Amino acid sequence: IRYPSAAYGFLGFRLQDAAGRRHPMLGNRDIRRALAMGVDRQLLASGIFGPGTVAPPGPMSQLLWINSRDIHVLPFDTVAAAALLDSLGWTRGDDGVRRLAGRRLSFDILVPGTSVARRDLAQVLQQAWTPLGVDVTITAVDFPVFNQRLAEGAFDSYIGAWLDEPSPRGLADQWTRGGWGKLNYGRYDNPAFDRLFARAILAGDTASAGPLYRAAMDTLNADAPALFLYAPMQTAGVARRIEAVTINPYSWLSGLSGWQAGPRR
Repeated sequence: IRYPSAAYGFLGFRLQDAAGRRHPMLGNRDIRRALAMGVDRQLLASGIFGPGTVAPPGPMSQLLWINSRDIHVLPFDTVAAAALLDSLGWTRGDDGVRRLAGRRLSFDILVPGTSVARRDLAQVLQQAWTPLGVDVTITAVDFPVFNQRLAEGAFDSYIGAWLDEPSPRGLADQWTRGGWGKLNYGRYDNPAFDRLFARAILAGDTASAGPLYRAAMDTLNADAPALFLYAPMQTAGVARRIEAVTINPYSWLSGLSGWQAGPRR
């Protein structure tokens, strides 16, 4: 039985530190936008996680009710990505890596060493950005160290994954200014996004909240504080004689009482 997972995965950028000092490269919105346009997210998602996996239009699984094709995402366009970096003054050196005022366009991706999938994602991103003239390194650490470095802001970027709640309200801790010191490790901060998100939370029904949440996602994607890489499918193996199986992706055991055991085959 295949069913959508309640998880989504992403590469998050560190935009600034706790004191508000911008990252020398990733704090620049146009650089992040160029990096986002340099990645074929759908090809990456299905290539690593298999059929049914999608590149989500924001920080959401396939289950979250605000998920919509109407959410605007940056296109996969390597020509536009290269042109944007050119316009910022980042020129290629003899080694193919871009430089500006003697600084290399280089950053690191932090991953937990226990996750093969996240290391694979980091390597594919590294390969995708090399033709753009971006020098990317990958650092794999034990999971407790990974979490500690995220909390301390001791990273350039990282591969993360979150489980959705049934309500999008939980995204506040991950992407609003109020999430600093919680789960907003990259310290993304856009008052326009926060206002739209707060209005969506206060809306009286989903018909009113939906357009506000989607407008907030449009704002988030335009800033590119992260690349939303995958929203996978799950596969459950079920004995053939077990009938009436339904699976709630948020809690697969919750429907167990309705399953029925048919005759042995």
